[in-house]
Amino acid sequence: MSFVSVTFPAFLAGVLVLYYCVPARFQWILLLTASYAFYLSGGMYMLLFILITTITVFFGGRWMQYIKDTSKSKRAAKKINKRILLGEVILNFGILILLKYYNFAASNLDSFFGLFHYDTSLPLINIVLPLGISFYTFQATGYCIDIYRDKYEAETSLPRFALFVSFFPQIVQGPISRYDQLGPQLKAYHPLEYQNLAYGAQLMLWGYFKKMVIADRAGILVSQVFNDYGHYDGFQYFIAMVTYAIQIYADFSGGIDMTRGAAEMMGIHLTENFRRPYFAVSVAEYWRRWHISLTNWMRDYVFFPITLSRRSGKIGKWGKKHLGGTIGKQLPTYLPTFVTFTLIGIWHGAGWGFIVYGFYNALVIILGMMCTPVFGLMKKNLHIPEKSFGWKIWGIVRTFLIMVYGKTLSRAENLPAALTMIRKSFFWGGEGSVLSRLTAMGLNGPNLTLLLLAIAVFFTVSVIQENGTDIRPALAEKALPVRWIVYFALIISIVIFGVYGEGYSASEFVYRNY
Repeated sequence: MSFVSVTFPAFLAGVLVLYYCVPARFQWILLLTASYAFYLSGGMYMLLFILITTITVFFGGRWMQYIKDTSKSKRAAKKINKRILLGEVILNFGILILLKYYNFAASNLDSFFGLFHYDTSLPLINIVLPLGISFYTFQATGYCIDIYRDKYEAETSLPRFALFVSFFPQIVQGPISRYDQLGPQLKAYHPLEYQNLAYGAQLMLWGYFKKMVIADRAGILVSQVFNDYGHYDGFQYFIAMVTYAIQIYADFSGGIDMTRGAAEMMGIHLTENFRRPYFAVSVAEYWRRWHISLTNWMRDYVFFPITLSRRSGKIGKWGKKHLGGTIGKQLPTYLPTFVTFTLIGIWHGAGWGFIVYGFYNALVIILGMMCTPVFGLMKKNLHIPEKSFGWKIWGIVRTFLIMVYGKTLSRAENLPAALTMIRKSFFWGGEGSVLSRLTAMGLNGPNLTLLLLAIAVFFTVSVIQENGTDIRPALAEKALPVRWIVYFALIISIVIFGVYGEGYSASEFVYRNY
């Protein structure tokens, strides 16, 4: 069941009615039932994989907790628990790797051995990727790592833990929650509150606007050019690349708004996953604003462990002794940065474009770190105030364009296509007027105008938020007619200007099967 299907609003409404009617002690049971009903709508076979993750991680956590509670030696307990944790990670990430990456690996191995005239013909797996497998695998494994690190004690109830793994608003595309933030909320009683219903509904409407009016309309132009890139010029490539950056942001953040809004209507507050990333002034800052829950997961469970390892310590000592200066100090962070962003790229999908996308981000961030003294010297010699408005705008534009070209690597049909589009995007010559070239990219004049107006609304709201205004409380302070004008404007925009397919269903989320 998709958030943008005609059945989901009815499903959510039914869950909300029952949620606030059942006795307090049954609220979490209702959520668990609704979550599995939602998940089963995608197919019975999908249940197998989420049950394996839920059961193995739960009992692995309980086992580690038992070892900690009964062992007389903390060192011995840590040693045993490390083996349990390793087994949990290998099992659950093994399932994820097998289902999501095996076919890609097998195809590339066949091609590699074919170069040496060996016919390997590795069998391929013909299976639909389970819904949200990357999200619930990362979320459950993070819980297990936290138990190992003594961050909190293991959950004692398997059904309550199952709810944490399968909570239906976030199962489609996250955010990746931490147990100490979400777990207690799922257990707690939530009385009916008008503010939760109102704020949650507002956030969902905004998410639907971003998804159906902006992302799905932009997707028409993007697909037209990227899927048939040989028939367009450099100017059209550049417009399509920028439009894709907007599409993926509106699509993913719109879906997260729907997720957080649905949960908020039940009194449950999920972690923020986007903080206006296209206002970042550096790529490093961009990743602190984009898909925050994934970036934080990688930081806590990949980057920091590698950075704080003995090997990184030795590299740091060697760097300070033989290289000195900025590079010598930063050297221990280069490898963790490279590994972290390579994994982020691979997380996004099975393909060389995604792997190169990870390399690209790692390289840009490392080069930025290495060139920090050079940038500082340039600003000093050119007498540029670091906090000036002009310098900030330059940083925003530069970072946005860097990310536009990076995202092209993961969206194009293949790497040669991506490199062709990137190379030609610097040359804007072509036949016809600008308007004729724009309307030849899949959107006619009215739809193109509507897209630009919707993006302008999105941008204006983002600027207001970036300046520190919380839109929903600010809107609540307005007169009742003003509030309802805004609500009706959003609803009418979605109903009339949303992009629909057969059966009045919107297209699926880009991140749905991640």
